[in-house]
Amino acid sequence: MTVPAKTPVGLEELRALLVRLRGPRGCPWDRKQDPESLKIYLLEETYELAEALDREAPNDIREELGDLLFLMLFLCQIYEERGAFDLSQVMEKIQEKMIRRHPHVFGEVKWRKPEEVVQGWQGLKAEEKPDQSPFDSIPAALPSLLKAHRLSQRAAALGFDWPDIQGVLEKVHEELGELEEAIKGPDPSAAREELGDLLFALVNLGRFLGLPAENALRNANLKFLNRFQHLLAACRRKGVAPESMSLEALEALWV
Repeated sequence: MTVPAKTPVGLEELRALLVRLRGPRGCPWDRKQDPESLKIYLLEETYELAEALDREAPNDIREELGDLLFLMLFLCQIYEERGAFDLSQVMEKIQEKMIRRHPHVFGEVKWRKPEEVVQGWQGLKAEEKPDQSPFDSIPAALPSLLKAHRLSQRAAALGFDWPDIQGVLEKVHEELGELEEAIKGPDPSAAREELGDLLFALVNLGRFLGLPAENALRNANLKFLNRFQHLLAACRRKGVAPESMSLEALEALWV
């Protein structure tokens, strides 16, 4: 196997690699791929990068960034082959967009606070797409907690929001009470609806705290998994199966 000599690698080198992989003497699997088949890998790699960021693991983050970058270049290559656009046009478009969205840096606008920047961005987006609803650009496939965050964020930008966090806390308590009542009732669908309302209220609480619920829950999942792995390791050291132990004994191992 001939491995190319190590040289500094940039976007052009990766692009040349893709051209070879997609060429007549390249890889059958790579030649077969299209945007539809790559979507699942794009989602997987995005989540793998998010997990690496949660772990604050630089080596893993570097690797996952590379995987995600390669997939984006892969998609660019496919669309270039189709005559739709190429990598330089993608980069030119995002450069123009970022300059346009930062008039406080590249122009005379005076946005000094992060909140002013966000509000200004919303105004610019409305000017760019005057016929578009504030919610049209929110992807339908977003995870539900993240989508709820974006929906409430857009509504808040239009003035539909609580004046302070106390109002959100009261809403959370209200929805929790309604869920408790629904659980006691005869209609299972009522509990489902009230649980959804409670989750939506909690998402808004996270928004007020500057803590997206999607991130908070992902961190909670990771914490639970780590603690449960410690519990399982303790069971193995004791030579007992967790399912054979009482809840009290398991809780004693929960650290």
